[in-house]
Amino acid sequence: MQTYEQPHDMAMEALGDGTRRAILDRLRREDRSVSDLAEGLPVSRPPVSQHLAVLRRAGLVRVRRQGTRRIYSLEPSGFEPVRRYVETMWDRALAGFSAAAEREENGMEQQTAIEPVRRSVTVAAAPERAFAVFTERFGEWWPLELHSIAVDDPEPGREGGSPVSAVIEPGEGGRVFERLADGTELGWGHVAAWEPPHRLVLSWNPSRTDRPHTEVEITFTVEGTGTRVDLEHRGWERLGPRGADVREGYASGWGGTLGRFASLIEPTRSTPERA
Repeated sequence: MQTYEQPHDMAMEALGDGTRRAILDRLRREDRSVSDLAEGLPVSRPPVSQHLAVLRRAGLVRVRRQGTRRIYSLEPSGFEPVRRYVETMWDRALAGFSAAAEREENGMEQQTAIEPVRRSVTVAAAPERAFAVFTERFGEWWPLELHSIAVDDPEPGREGGSPVSAVIEPGEGGRVFERLADGTELGWGHVAAWEPPHRLVLSWNPSRTDRPHTEVEITFTVEGTGTRVDLEHRGWERLGPRGADVREGYASGWGGTLGRFASLIEPTRSTPERA
């Protein structure tokens, strides 16, 4: 004879059969007789009676007489050991998930932090104009001939092609991309924050490689009669072992690039300030 070590064992075994679960589902809606339960099931009345006997022994179903009929209904107390068992397993699963998430978070925190690239320039313009030139005329001051997907990572067979413009679409979620002469658009990222005329954040990955995006934040602050433009490029840790090398390239490139931006506002300006 089968023995059961835990109170929920017999119930769990009874629940392991699909027909018995179908019977319980019907009893969940209303009490029924054997003939009522057999309607629509792929088994006849005798097997249904056998399944009900198993469910009764497991304490999941009870029966009462109604005239000459036997009416079956659920026995709520019989499900209590199953509920406690499932809750225990669920608690363990949640604890395991929490522990795994904590380990991952701690691992991320323990990654070697890579210093953001910071560059600044002050221009003789109000924040409104500085923000507008930075975003609306992005393609005029960005050095596409030096830094673009078409130049840095040309598509095989299209070497020597060059982009004709770079665009920052206005508004949060707007795209950042370069446009080639034939109309092809190559994505660099998107606008993560759009707060004119004081703040702009770009999710940044001007590459054909599907690697994690870094983040470029630009703020525009009134300083005297002009505007101080501060740029911070961060998130290099997301790139893994290559992060430090990629950062070095941008560390030297952002200075000259901001210089071109400043020169578009003030044609006589030259070298930008460094943070």
